[in-house]
Formats: sequence, structure tokens, C-alpha cells
Amino acid sequence: MNFKHGGIFVAKFWWVNQGQSYKWESALGVMWAPHVNEDGKTQHHWERMDRVQPGDVIVNYADMQIRAISTALTDARPAANPHVGLTELEWEKDGREIKLRMQELEVPMHLSDVPEALRKSWKSYGSPFNIKGGVNQGYLFELPEEAGLWIMNELSLVAEAGDDLSDVIPDAGESETDAVIVVGPDGEVVVKFRAEHGQLKKHLFGGKKESECALCGKLLPRGLLVTSHIKKRAECNPGERMDKRVVMAACALGCDAVYERGYIKVSPAGVIEIGPRISATEHLSAFVNDLVGKKVSAFTPHTAKYFAWHAKWHARTALHV
Repeated sequence: MNFKHGGIFVAKFWWVNQGQSYKWESALGVMWAPHVNEDGKTQHHWERMDRVQPGDVIVNYADMQIRAISTALTDARPAANPHVGLTELEWEKDGREIKLRMQELEVPMHLSDVPEALRKSWKSYGSPFNIKGGVNQGYLFELPEEAGLWIMNELSLVAEAGDDLSDVIPDAGESETDAVIVVGPDGEVVVKFRAEHGQLKKHLFGGKKESECALCGKLLPRGLLVTSHIKKRAECNPGERMDKRVVMAACALGCDAVYERGYIKVSPAGVIEIGPRISATEHLSAFVNDLVGKKVSAFTPHTAKYFAWHAKWHARTALHV
């Protein structure tokens, strides 16, 4: 059971398998589960809905990917099935619902991005992971704290010293503020809210419906472009984190991923070169080679230091994959 710390709920982490229901539940900003199955019996993965408290963190998983991170706005309350017209079965009509503030990830995290050894180590009773590192069947699971912290850190959703944070939960439809976690001196996890990413995204795109990828140069719909940190956010100092030029528009068609993972780097002349990380497949090599030689539109005398950091950091940490 979570508890209050200084008047604020200390968060627990949850993992929800939404599958086909993600489309409807994300549009409504809810989690929903029936009370009983067709045999009139309760299910442990539905019963856990009653343990979720406002302020808890929910990892939304569907189609083999972590698609969103949500904050619970309410506890579980009786509600009719929101998937209107999808069922005529009596046992599926009534259940419980939790209102969520969802923040969809610009780039979903694939299950394979979470090391298998970690997933296996996180196996425990009620955990979403099984002995093989796969995801258990069921709806809602309690996520071990170390797993929740790892995922939030990978998504740059752990607050850093100097971040401008608020305790006030934004409206469910407000998308300019990210929920982040603050880990206290005693290990307690508290959810707060940070507007930084939304401000950077607004600076890059404003109200544009289309924009160019800074790496490949293609003009693409806004939904296919990511607010990509040139220098890893976790390595930025407070001033760099608020520098609007520390980010660039990178496409979700592959450019963001190959830059983030070090398959490409940017030269001191602002031109894409092969990065220190070795491409393991012919298709990946071909994708990288198509980018080599292109001029990066986000490269300026000011951003040169960020691109130089990226190249040096990956030269130190490159791994064969």
C-alpha cells in the first residue's frame, strides 16, 4: 500500500497489458477491468485495480511496446465497460475504472530494449515478467520498484537537481507537462510534474503540422518527428537542459534511433559520419550509409559542442550488437 510523505502520495509502479484495448482506453484516459469472468470468478490481475492509488505510476504496454507512462488520477470506481459496442456478454458489461493522465511516448520502448537479464531478475509474485523474461498474461501487475526506476530513468523521466518541478497534477488533456519521479533520501518515490520537455517541443515545432528531420532532411508529418536530445538529457547540466538548442527534430522512421544508439555521429563540419557503434545487419548498414555525408540542419556553432559530446560519449561506450 502506498502512503503519504509530506502530504504527497508516495508512488507505486504498475504495469498494465492493454493490447487491443489500448486504442480505446488511451483515448478515454482510463484503465478498465470487469469484476468477474464468465464463470463469475474474480481474477487477481483485475482485483489489483483496487490497490491503485492517486499518484501511482502506470506503465502502459501494448503490441510488445511500452507506449505511454500514466499517473493515476483516481482510485478504482464502479463503471460500465467503456468499449461501447464491443461486447454483448453480461459479465463484461460492469467493472471498475481508474482515470489516468497519460503521456504517450514519442518513441515507444520495445520490450527488447529492456535487457532480458533484467526482466528475468524482476520476476516475483504479481510481477508482469515470467521466468523467461517474457510478459505474463493478464491485465494489471505490480511492477517491482527497481524495474519502475530503471524504465523511468531510460525514458529520462527521473527528476534531476535544478529541474523546475510542480506538485500540481495538470489536467488530463494537458500535454505540455511530463510526470517525473523524484527519489527521496530514504528511497521514497514521489511523482511531480516538469514542463521542460513540452517547452522544448513547442520551440521545435510550434503549431506546425509538418517539419523536416534534422538528420535525413525529409519533410514529414509532426507525428513522425521526435524531440531528440543532441546531448543525452541525463548528462546535461541544469543550464543545458533548458537550452532550447540542445534538441533537434529527428524522425521516428529510424534517424532518431540510429543517432541515439551511436550508429551515426556528426563531424565538426556538421556532416553525418558512421558512428562508433557497429551495424550488425546489412539493412542497418544500408540505412546508416544512406545518411552518411548529409549536412545536419541542427548543426550550428552553438550546437557543435553537443554533437561533439555525443560522438565522444559513444566512442567510450560503444558495444557490438
